[in-house]
Amino acid sequence: MLIGNILKEDEIPEPAMTLTTEEKEDEEEATVFKSETKEKETELTDNYEYYYETQLKQALEQMVGVSNVTVMVNVAGTEKNIYEKNVQMKEQQTEETDREGGTRNVSDTSKDEQVVIIRSGEKEEPLVIHSQKPDISGVLVVANGVDNIQVKTWVVEAVSRVLDIPTHRVSVMPRKLKEDAS
Repeated sequence: MLIGNILKEDEIPEPAMTLTTEEKEDEEEATVFKSETKEKETELTDNYEYYYETQLKQALEQMVGVSNVTVMVNVAGTEKNIYEKNVQMKEQQTEETDREGGTRNVSDTSKDEQVVIIRSGEKEEPLVIHSQKPDISGVLVVANGVDNIQVKTWVVEAVSRVLDIPTHRVSVMPRKLKEDAS
């Protein structure tokens, strides 16, 4: 018996650090959820930036004195959805009089908002009134011809008006000449 116990002790493997299947599933769900959310936000931001860049490039290349345009747009965030809400306002006015003849008016106002939910099949979704495009934090335009102050002014004004951003958020720079590239 004694020899049998010694042999059996040598054969017992050390416990391995493993996760249970439930812990693995929780970890995978958390990882997948985080990465999908970030990927979707990045994709939406990239789509807006690409859309603005291509539209601006096409428009600016049509301007007199501007050629070989490169545009970079920086978007601050993602699209925002504005949801419909049920709003209930309650107002209560109370006039109190004390024994000594003094009066006091008490006004109490409360506001209750709830997002409107609609059902489509088995899904429940909030009712979207409209989507708001993300804000633009800056634009860089590199082109030939913008070393002329008049052309540069036109480009700054065009970008500022099209994207509805202040002129200090628009940077316009001349493109390097081929001999400068060496």
